[in-house]
Amino acid sequence: MNSIKIIYETCNLLEDQSEYLSKINERFLKKGIEIDYSLLLDGLIDEKEQGITIDIAFKYFILGNTQFTLIDSPGHKEYTKNMANAATFADVALLLIDASKGVTPQTKKHLKIINLFPNIKHKIVCINKMDKVDFSKEAYTEVKKSLDSYMNKNNFEVDEIIPISAAKGDNILNRSSNMKFYTGMPLYDILTNFELKKNNKKNGSSIVKFINNDSGNRNIFVENNNIDYKVGDILKNVYTNETTKIESIFDKDKKIKSQKNIKNTTLQFKNQISISKGDSLVLESQQVQLSDAYKAKIIWTGNEELIKRKRYLFKFQSKSEYGFVSKSTKKRVNKNSISTFTIELENKLHTDTYSSNYHLSQFVIIDPEINLTVAFGYLNQNLDRGSTVIYNKLQNYQKNNLKCLWLTGLPASGKSTIAEALGKKLYKLNIPFYIIDGDNIRSTLNKDLGFTKEDRIENNRRIAYLAKILIDSGVLPIVATISPNESSRNFARSLFENNQFALIFINTSLETCKKRDPKNLYNNQHKKVKNITGLHSNYDIPKNADLILETEKLSINQSVSQILKII
Repeated sequence: MNSIKIIYETCNLLEDQSEYLSKINERFLKKGIEIDYSLLLDGLIDEKEQGITIDIAFKYFILGNTQFTLIDSPGHKEYTKNMANAATFADVALLLIDASKGVTPQTKKHLKIINLFPNIKHKIVCINKMDKVDFSKEAYTEVKKSLDSYMNKNNFEVDEIIPISAAKGDNILNRSSNMKFYTGMPLYDILTNFELKKNNKKNGSSIVKFINNDSGNRNIFVENNNIDYKVGDILKNVYTNETTKIESIFDKDKKIKSQKNIKNTTLQFKNQISISKGDSLVLESQQVQLSDAYKAKIIWTGNEELIKRKRYLFKFQSKSEYGFVSKSTKKRVNKNSISTFTIELENKLHTDTYSSNYHLSQFVIIDPEINLTVAFGYLNQNLDRGSTVIYNKLQNYQKNNLKCLWLTGLPASGKSTIAEALGKKLYKLNIPFYIIDGDNIRSTLNKDLGFTKEDRIENNRRIAYLAKILIDSGVLPIVATISPNESSRNFARSLFENNQFALIFINTSLETCKKRDPKNLYNNQHKKVKNITGLHSNYDIPKNADLILETEKLSINQSVSQILKII
């Protein structure tokens, strides 16, 4: 509210906003209640699309010679993700502490967040509502002492700590006569005296936002991140290594000779190259390393705990890519946890660390199962997993005619039986195959894994890569495994080229599975396996199965015949 008071006092309100504020507060003024300046943000909620709609309020105003954008976010613990999202945009953080309540657990959480994001160059703590404690020096000193103690223990730093009364305007524009003990600058002077540091690194890039082919010209609209160039410069697409020369540069509709300190520009090239939305363009001389593994700082905001090796969508500024978290500094990562993670992506991306190019390091994590954002973070270290090694696919002559057959279903649904019968048919047809049976894999390659959700995900991940190796070597893999999670099955499919993967759902009711129960799982679940799919844990019915086998209606031979039709 202190910033909103500044907007009002410095005449940064538009005429219609002033009228709106006066009208809506009329009923309060009649009752002797003061104007509620926070109402200025009503109707200014901006929807920020990052996998979900996030509500934060933006308001633009000018102080002195500096243009500000106020990003207002809720402080309640249930809306920590909103605050974290706002922090990713900010250069300056204003943290408000209620003088009558002091340093609360949520205050500490917000301090962690504003010290987490390196883009926040300046941090100001306003000890607000001093009017509620009669502008007491003792009350201010007590809150400040508690604040200093917490920051010292955690190596946190802030630029200023100011006692204010946003409602009364004390220490907002001018020094307050009610708090003569405070000898520092008012908030207005602090904000107008900041010099925001600029990133002088030379490893910038332009991100392709969209492509327009109107008027016979191919216009490439780009967002520049710390890169300067001029007409005649040669740019390189980091994903294709193709190069092209800049023929024209436009700032809005104006043709310019060089781009410098301009965020968004339009480019025209002399020769056309392959360019898609999200591609990164850099100067030809710039060395760029693509990576698929990183250490990252992450704020987990999801209601459900992080599941290691579960398939999540990592959304960066330029592109999105699926991947998983393999390690964490915390054993359990739940809502509002802040931790250092190791993340691994399925494909290499052009990214950067926050110390080199913060914009290219930012990302959000989306849980594809619920389509919600569950985390915010940035990269702080690229992990080289052999980026200089050229991957050569194993030579084979039958690969194009092969398909990974992934049989999924409840325990005792008939997966292994059908796989064995199918193998006999393929043998007669002289087609090389290998059956990857879930039980056999768990007694060998995946002997170290249990039956937790995380271990099930890792079990399926390893099986998927094994099946991929078999395909590349000219062997048809028949996978017979429960694979209960939709995300794990989607990950397996993502490893293969078009028409190289077929998901086959063995649709057998739980009642029939219990009757068959050749391994006596359902009757002895309490003795050996305590996490049986269908009883203790959910089985996700496949949404995109290529073939559904109703085994209660079809014989083994009929089921095999159905599979052979899709090979």
